[in-house]
Amino acid sequence: MKNKISQNVRLSNKLILTNRVLLSLKVLEENVMDLEEEVAEIVEENPFLEAEFHLSQIRSGKKKPDENSEDVMENTASRAKTLRDHLLEQIYALDVKDEEEEILLTLVDLLDIHGFLTMPASEIAKEFKFKEEKVERMIEVFKNLTPIGVGCKNVKEALKRQTDDPKVKALIESIEELQNDPRKLMKKLNLSKEEFDESVRKLKQLNPYPANGFADSEYTNYVEPDIMVEESDGKFSVFVNEIFDVKISASNVYEKLIESENEENRKFAQELFEKAKSFVDSLNRRKETLLKLGKVLVEKEESFLRGSKVVPLRLTEVANEIELSLSTVARAVSTKYIKTPRGVYPLKFFFSRAVYSSNEGRVSRDEVKDKIKYLIDHEDKKKPLTDEQIVEKLKSQGINLSRRVIAKYREELMIPSSSKRRMK
Repeated sequence: MKNKISQNVRLSNKLILTNRVLLSLKVLEENVMDLEEEVAEIVEENPFLEAEFHLSQIRSGKKKPDENSEDVMENTASRAKTLRDHLLEQIYALDVKDEEEEILLTLVDLLDIHGFLTMPASEIAKEFKFKEEKVERMIEVFKNLTPIGVGCKNVKEALKRQTDDPKVKALIESIEELQNDPRKLMKKLNLSKEEFDESVRKLKQLNPYPANGFADSEYTNYVEPDIMVEESDGKFSVFVNEIFDVKISASNVYEKLIESENEENRKFAQELFEKAKSFVDSLNRRKETLLKLGKVLVEKEESFLRGSKVVPLRLTEVANEIELSLSTVARAVSTKYIKTPRGVYPLKFFFSRAVYSSNEGRVSRDEVKDKIKYLIDHEDKKKPLTDEQIVEKLKSQGINLSRRVIAKYREELMIPSSSKRRMK
């Protein structure tokens, strides 16, 4: 009997701990706008909580809500769904194992602003300690989610998944030629003008960027930063953007229920109180974590804040600095923005999937791609640079990349090979 009781107690403690951890992770992952909406809902349902909502310093044209009115819900419910929310709804509905779900959730947070997954399976497996074959399998599962094209590596792949028309697929495959010389491409594909025009019309109906239309796409004009950086007398200060205060309410009615002799009433009130306390604790931990994250970013990006170029960071080094797991930091970074003296940026802006050494210091994947584009833009059009020659030119700048990587980045830039670029 004693052993049985002991086992039950341990299971109960584990369940409570798991629920608290899950709540903390959920609160940490949400950006301040989504969290504001959730706070309004939870406070309305829990009499042990009370909240005061403030007008954000950077939010304009929005009436300050009364915490006792329905304005809070009206002001927050109309926001558009993010791509991340849309994907999470689908992932949580899948019948997959825990590790497979973890991989899918990681893929969500590795998407770029267009909804593409440019990090190869091998790098994902290495960085997040997954088996490569499982990552590859889950990437294929991920690509079957909507919007069609999400998780693809580039525009071409995303467009191809949206059509079964071979003529349209041929146009997509030669999209650079379509942009440069459509008549030449029409002859090359042996299409009549009617067939060509109809295929182009169908192509224009496809969505090149899966993130288009969602609240977190690059075309979204309004964001609310979670972290604020201000400069005074040459020094930077970090703040967490707090547009609400949540605290435990001194509710006499429910306090009496906790002390009630009726066991059912007492248990009901106690559960509500524990949920309220856990939620407040999670909000406090979120604030503490974002403050740490902001301070690390300011420390490592001080040169950028003073006008220089951004220093590409790795998720692993920041995770080690603030003593959180890599996946938790990745999820926190994926949804949030930071307001700096140089403007508002997504936290993803400071992180790169690949960081390389160069004579100029650390350079990101995007900077390398910019260098490749610059070299090609300024090449001799009669003798265009081969991928091997680009390798050598970058090597002279201290950037050591293989020909395969150069070819991959060139394809992501939608730049044809040297033989196709040669002017006759």
